[in-house]
Amino acid sequence: MLKPGTRVELTKGYKGVKGVIAEKTDSRYEFYVVVLDNDIHIVVGPSAFIVL
Repeated sequence: MLKPGTRVELTKGYKGVKGVIAEKTDSRYEFYVVVLDNDIHIVVGPSAFIVL
């Protein structure tokens, strides 16, 4: 599990856009709310990003 504040770069969808993990969702799956540098908030799984 990654901690809030971890910098990530998306590899799918918004490919190449960087952001910060804001929180982990309550889902039993490993979904995270990520705030992108362009101020869009998205929910993604761990296969959609790499940790910077």
